[in-house]
Amino acid sequence: MTQLEALKQIARRNGGLISPGEVVEAARPASSPLHNAFCWDDTEAANRYRLLQAQKLIRSFKIEIEEGDKTTEVPVFLGLSVDRESGTEDNPYRLAEDVAKVPDLQAIAENDALEQLRGIRNRYSYLKRLSDIWSAIDSAS
Repeated sequence: MTQLEALKQIARRNGGLISPGEVVEAARPASSPLHNAFCWDDTEAANRYRLLQAQKLIRSFKIEIEEGDKTTEVPVFLGLSVDRESGTEDNPYRLAEDVAKVPDLQAIAENDALEQLRGIRNRYSYLKRLSDIWSAIDSAS
């Protein structure tokens, strides 16, 4: 059985719903096709979890930018594709104010944003009501 088949089996048992907790429980036996998707060394897993907590902390800070009568919240820190290392969970972030001052970094941030929007478009392309938005994303490329 493949990992996808195992996940579908969990979802079918629960009326089409699947939760991360159920997946972890199903993955515990070494014979499970899901087992190797997880780190079972508690020390290593704890460190990875702390990295996730740190990422969440870094991303949690926002500042308000006022433009006329409109206020927008923007992140204090940005993770840019140029800084990401493949296969690592400890990717750095940059101060957004520094990115805004460097045209090359700003261009990278814009391209990263477009890639994220394309990902959203691909994930939700079946929602026909949003077709004008999908077209706008395509034309921004």
